[in-house]
Amino acid sequence: MTLGGTIASSADSGQAATVRITGPELLDSVPQASGIAAIEVQSVRMVPSGDLRLPDLFELQSLIEAAVESGVEGVVVTQGTDTLEETSYALELITGLDVPIVFTGAMRNSSIPGSDGPANLLAAIRVAASPEARGLGTVVVFNDEIHSSRHVRKSHTTSPSTFASPAIGPVGYVSEDRVRVLMRPNGRLHIRVPAGAPQVRIGQATVFFDDDGGLIEIAPSLGYHGLVLAAFGGGHVPAWLVPILTKVAQEIPVVLTSRTNAGEGLRGTYAYPGSETDLITHGLIPAVRIGTSHAIVLLRLLLMAGVERDGLAWCFEQASDPHGLVEVPVGAHSP
Repeated sequence: MTLGGTIASSADSGQAATVRITGPELLDSVPQASGIAAIEVQSVRMVPSGDLRLPDLFELQSLIEAAVESGVEGVVVTQGTDTLEETSYALELITGLDVPIVFTGAMRNSSIPGSDGPANLLAAIRVAASPEARGLGTVVVFNDEIHSSRHVRKSHTTSPSTFASPAIGPVGYVSEDRVRVLMRPNGRLHIRVPAGAPQVRIGQATVFFDDDGGLIEIAPSLGYHGLVLAAFGGGHVPAWLVPILTKVAQEIPVVLTSRTNAGEGLRGTYAYPGSETDLITHGLIPAVRIGTSHAIVLLRLLLMAGVERDGLAWCFEQASDPHGLVEVPVGAHSP
């Protein structure tokens, strides 16, 4: 399935690239695919990946669930790379399927020498068709590496090896025609968002040197229902921001992540004003191992699913290290 369009330039290589390659055209670039599986193609959107929105993911969810019910044993989703870490994680959270769902794309458009799109697509098809990939949840396949959507990050503006998983590394790889799975998740979080759930607005703020907190303070008045705060290091802010954050956290949920986007957030190492312990005491919710971009997706879906404030910390803990299939909001509660 093509979610968003694929990037290509016009015949004049001096012109900038636009969105114009369809799903069938992508498949034509990998004639070897016909020897791997019987493949059907659907185009969901033809837009830059930055223009994708959450309703597009709900539509994709419905299409995938219908396809699996009809007997499809694996799914490949192609899209632009700008939002791929968020869209793949959103689909991971809202689907509870056992079949492989594989996201891929290209870092070099089709007119550039060494375009990586066909190789990535062929590897993704191999993974989606492999029994070894069942039960992995939604994954991202780039540069012959398989990454869990829960951990993957786009780490470079242009490199073909941009997708990486700082916390754990790839969960597997593709070598020639073989799919190798190195590790499997203990479980997954599945969020049941009811049909017709109200839209939820989530803001994001990154703490910076000598930050006066002005943008943080006005988040509730701008109509945001939640805020994700990318703090210093293990989860720290300047002491003078604590009263502002305390006030905001009384009005809307504030999730505490790290602007480093790697490693687990601290919860009890430091106790000075503005430390992670201080902020949690004042009502901020630790993201645990969920990075900033993923935390925005997770918080939004949890609130749309009707999870109450006192259940959010438990949900972030479960999202960081789920054991078995954890259903939300069923069972969502305070730790």
